[in-house]
Amino acid sequence: MRRMIPLAFLVFLVFQTTSSAAQFKPYPGAAVDSKASKEAAEIAKGAGLTGKTTIYTTRDSFEKVFAFYKGAAKEYKMPHEGGPQKLPSGQELKEAYFIFDGGKDITVSKLWIKIQRPYIGGMEIGKDFQVKYKDVRDVTAITVSEQK
Repeated sequence: MRRMIPLAFLVFLVFQTTSSAAQFKPYPGAAVDSKASKEAAEIAKGAGLTGKTTIYTTRDSFEKVFAFYKGAAKEYKMPHEGGPQKLPSGQELKEAYFIFDGGKDITVSKLWIKIQRPYIGGMEIGKDFQVKYKDVRDVTAITVSEQK
């Protein structure tokens, strides 16, 4: 009986480590977008956030990138998600979030990603509250948020 307690504890630790934390791996063939990463870091700093933001892009489809991360991390659904959003151009905006460290949501997670297609580099809200998107590119973006 004495041997079972340490063995059970060891099994518990191994299970906890493997079930609650995963390591981020860049999507194969995705490249870091240095300009977008720098801009995202400046926005985060301006908002008082610490940590690191890195943006990768790939020409591969949203679905292919989603499938790659689906088995590697826990998908997180945003509470406000209704149906698919459309850009003024008519193009559908696709988004998904994945948590790698077992956090309950992205507000407490130290490592999470957002997958999005198309990439939107920014937006302005003009008169009449019309949203104008800037730097819209037909690529799949993977935004990695690492908090301290």
